Amino acid sequence: MAEARKLDFVKAAAHHLVDMMGPDDLLSIVTYSQQVQIPWPSRPVGRDREELHRIISGLYPGGSTFLSGGLEEGFRQAKAGKRKGTLNRVLLLSDGLANVGVINRGALRERAGDMAGNGISVSTFGVGNDFDEELMTMVAGGGGGNYRYLGDPERIVAALASEFHTASRTAASEVEIIIRLKRDCRFGSVLGRDWRRDGDAYVIRLGDLSAGERRTVFANLNVAGDRPGLREVGEVALRYRDPVTSKVVTASTQAVSLELVRDERSYREGFDRSVQEKKAVAESSVLVQEAARLADQGKKEEAKEMLGKAAKGLAAAPASPAVRAEMDHANQYKNSLDAMGDMSSEPAKAAQKAIKYRAYETLQQR
Repeated sequence: MAEARKLDFVKAAAHHLVDMMGPDDLLSIVTYSQQVQIPWPSRPVGRDREELHRIISGLYPGGSTFLSGGLEEGFRQAKAGKRKGTLNRVLLLSDGLANVGVINRGALRERAGDMAGNGISVSTFGVGNDFDEELMTMVAGGGGGNYRYLGDPERIVAALASEFHTASRTAASEVEIIIRLKRDCRFGSVLGRDWRRDGDAYVIRLGDLSAGERRTVFANLNVAGDRPGLREVGEVALRYRDPVTSKVVTASTQAVSLELVRDERSYREGFDRSVQEKKAVAESSVLVQEAARLADQGKKEEAKEMLGKAAKGLAAAPASPAVRAEMDHANQYKNSLDAMGDMSSEPAKAAQKAIKYRAYETLQQR
């Protein structure tokens, strides 16, 4: 995909975004190549909308990707314009690999997490087939925002418009699930989401939520005990920032209990079918992501084994349209690996990014 063509669509999307914003909405534009530049510092869009359009039209492609510098300056600009009762979001677009400044994925995710802790979320947009999607998903996860893959540049306009509308409908920002466990219980893992240890609590970040939006989260716990019966294993609370008052709110804590049984039939009768279906699809998506990473490295046979494991797990789950669709997808991907040929070819890179993005979207459980 030619650099100029990609940038043309990015500029078209930026023009559209400017037209959607109100006169009092604040916007800044930061560009990053070998150096970071700020053609439009944070100020109201209505101050000189025509000048803003002129600046966007004059953007041009560079040869490097100083992603960390652009992210940092975006944070500074959003912080400078932060006001009570407003939502603050950095939209990070990239079509290349970070090769200037900080390039460590973990460090960039941590910095995005710091930004989210200061009330500024980060959403990322990967344009084309040459960017680092693991970096972009990690930054979005740490920053409490969304990641979007834009293999077709014509989707950029719709993606930025969707991000703007989502932000404008936000009912709760910086949403986190807080889990505290009893002494004989251990926290295992969370499927497809960022989490951290905070003192005696385990914190799962959900980011910003719109009114009526629902999310499903799967956390694995290890519970000790050999006596059957009802056991309280911990408590769960929800913490978020009210976008209107900017105050942090912690919802009332809910106790979580499990019933330990010895009889396998009782154990299986206690399953919630819909939860088991969603869990199987989520676990398969994690395996598909890992298979895609292996395929990127040319380890196609290992990738096929991983996809076979995903299909086996789905076969053991309660049958449903979602489970069947996920199994078909895993099998189709497995059968298509050999036909992809050279994994560095443009068709293979596009297919790999689309597969990983589908898995990411499934794991978000929106």
